[in-house]
Amino acid sequence: MKKSAQLIALFCFLLGVPASLLADRAHDLAKLAAAQKANTGCKPATLDTQSCHTTFPTGCTDSAHKYDAYLNFLKNQVPGATLPSTSVLAGTDFQALEGKIPSGLGTANHAKSAPALANLGEGNIVTVFAFLYFVEDTGKGAGGKPSTGETTNCKLQLPDSYDFHIGLGFDAALAKTILKKKPQPVQGKPKAMDKTSVVAEMTPHTRDPKWTFARVNSLQGRQVKVVGQLMIDNTHLNVKDDCGFPGATSACWRSTVWEVHPVSQFYVCNLKAGCDKNSPDTAWTSLADVP
Repeated sequence: MKKSAQLIALFCFLLGVPASLLADRAHDLAKLAAAQKANTGCKPATLDTQSCHTTFPTGCTDSAHKYDAYLNFLKNQVPGATLPSTSVLAGTDFQALEGKIPSGLGTANHAKSAPALANLGEGNIVTVFAFLYFVEDTGKGAGGKPSTGETTNCKLQLPDSYDFHIGLGFDAALAKTILKKKPQPVQGKPKAMDKTSVVAEMTPHTRDPKWTFARVNSLQGRQVKVVGQLMIDNTHLNVKDDCGFPGATSACWRSTVWEVHPVSQFYVCNLKAGCDKNSPDTAWTSLADVP
């Protein structure tokens, strides 16, 4: 347990207050949901990654398309590596969360469901012990088409302005195969590693400079510990993307719309026998220290 988390736990113990009540980012963020507005008048050509996220907390676009402002607001949070995790989530937990998505949530109305989603923990910092199935640099585009940038990143098309899209999984046998064969996702042809993955995102303005794509990719198939903000990406709440959505098609490519976004800490297990939630800190190597 990190020192900051220990101090919070001790403080809560002395006061007789549950730690979750003092570390509830979820409802604090939800209170800000209605105030978030989409910005459709920016000029991406005048921005870089830093100025984008400093000036536009919900991102922006130069088109008339009105994106989901609160979703982008959540994506653009900067929780920081020192913010303690409040819970540990396994694959079954993500499945359970998928079944509790508010019925009123659509692909573009995140703010209306903010209180209900906060009750499920959206916005809180969580820890996930999993296997790194794959990682994609969203700046490379997909299906042979170049990336046009995302509104959350002000539609920038600079080398450092794109997210790293990470697929986390919980099947040790599948991870062993991935470690050996190093398969890569193919747009429009999802396989088991895609369909059973939980998405984690490393955002350009929160990534440690040492969190390079090559370094993350070198860990494909390895056991990892990922800490970050729990969030639901409702733009993918449909039968074509979300394999957990009722009536999902065979083309679905993710197990749930719940994500760890952004990632604030990332570690890889350095024990041959494997790690678990009870493993000491010495069993994990920070991504920044991976050779």
